[in-house]
Amino acid sequence: MTIDPGEITGLVLAGGRGRRMDGADKGLLLFRGRSMAEQAAKRLAPQGGSLLISANRNGGDYARLGWPVIADVLPDQAGPLAGIHATLTACATPWLATVPCDAPLLPLDLVSR
Repeated sequence: MTIDPGEITGLVLAGGRGRRMDGADKGLLLFRGRSMAEQAAKRLAPQGGSLLISANRNGGDYARLGWPVIADVLPDQAGPLAGIHATLTACATPWLATVPCDAPLLPLDLVSR
């Protein structure tokens, strides 16, 4: 089955609390001079028709990357599924491809695989 990339929304999940990172916002940590979320987004964006970022903290910093930012609608930052849940309400395509914000080197053909 071949899916038209225009029917796919990419999602970078960056909504975590950073518990394993001493509270740091993992997506905003630098890797090779740019935030990990920015690098993941730039690799995922060309693989679909649109891109969204799921973030619950530092929304302005994520918005400056140039893509819409979606916050969880469920309380207490309930985890990655809460980010996917919130994004599905904003997703205008029939397909959603999700990646974590700490995957700055994700494959350029991930979605087609």
